[in-house]
Amino acid sequence: MELKTRTYETTFVLKPDLEDEEKEQILTRVKNTILDHDGEITEVDAWGKRQLAYEIKDYRSGDYTILEMNAKTSVVKELERIFKIMDGVIRYLVVKKES
Repeated sequence: MELKTRTYETTFVLKPDLEDEEKEQILTRVKNTILDHDGEITEVDAWGKRQLAYEIKDYRSGDYTILEMNAKTSVVKELERIFKIMDGVIRYLVVKKES
């Protein structure tokens, strides 16, 4: 059975004290994960540092990035796996966009 390609939006929040090079490495890893699994990135929107609604892991602010992609569900599972193990990510969310 072939998995259907769907449109997803992922938002991830990085630690605000990361160096620009570390942020770029995380973004590159996320992009490569999507592309290596036959996904397509349609938009990347870096919001930068924003105040969090509540404290997360002793942080009051975070560096937000929103990424839209067309991918299969296997890509989403892999993205969630790497978000969990990356030290610089304090929160993430992947949602399916309505067509």
